Amino acid sequence: MRLGTHRVDGEDRACLVVGDEIVDLPDALRSLGIILPRAGLRPFLELPDWRGLGAQVAAGPPDEARRWPLDSADFRPPVPDPSKVLVAGANTRSHIEEARPLTGAAAPNRPMFLAKASTAICGPRDPIVKPPETSKLDYEVEVGVVIGRPARRLTVENALDSVAGCMVVNDVSARDIQLADYEDNPFYRTHFLGKSFDSFCPSGPVLVTLDELPALADLRLRTWVNGEVRQDSTVADLWFPIPVLVSFLSSVMTLLPGDVICTGSPAGVAYFRQPPAFLKEGDIVICEVTSIGRLENRVVAETGIQSAGR
Repeated sequence: MRLGTHRVDGEDRACLVVGDEIVDLPDALRSLGIILPRAGLRPFLELPDWRGLGAQVAAGPPDEARRWPLDSADFRPPVPDPSKVLVAGANTRSHIEEARPLTGAAAPNRPMFLAKASTAICGPRDPIVKPPETSKLDYEVEVGVVIGRPARRLTVENALDSVAGCMVVNDVSARDIQLADYEDNPFYRTHFLGKSFDSFCPSGPVLVTLDELPALADLRLRTWVNGEVRQDSTVADLWFPIPVLVSFLSSVMTLLPGDVICTGSPAGVAYFRQPPAFLKEGDIVICEVTSIGRLENRVVAETGIQSAGR
């Protein structure tokens, strides 16, 4: 299945891609006697039998369900409201190697996880908003794994059974904030803040279930900035494979439907290019994963944003 969230009449609604159409999932489920508490995709993934229900809708969408041409879809982030966005750091061989000047190319013995605020999530064509606090805005194409059922203490062997599917993610970072350039103490790092500005997690365009994907290791990841290829690798480059990441996280916390795990980015990030090539206003960033889709986001300056109460 190819699942997503699209915007219609100002409302974000879960949908299912069927051929060259998208089918409104809340409409389809209502015809089956199931009322979602909200119209987004996360409540659908919280249903115990969402796979069977999705397959039933795909086999014969009910007449009551609204449909739209696929090429007219206004896709939003597939899961706009995950409870957690977890980021595997230093998790490709090529990225570990390019970071040698900073780290000595030491690979982690166990998965290293950072995190993003869920408010960083944005859509596949939304702007990346460059805040005034950074001059070192960076990109990272990654496969985003979305959890499909509550999970704790998974094994490596059964970890993928709890995965709903995969989407494309751009793990945007403000490197000067992430690495706390303004501090003299090298121990002081603010990874969470540097990765959590609004719009720092473009995702989508759809969530593709594992049964529709080739072997995960064969998925190819690429990034272009203004037409220039910056990253080009495959999932086989991961230091810790996806089942290991999912299993490891589940040993620490309960994973919930809709949780997003960013699994690692290949070499070619702006920070380690010579000279560094950070994003600037007006840049177009395209991140693609074969068999899933692509994101296309323009970098814009943050303007006109005020806090509540002003």
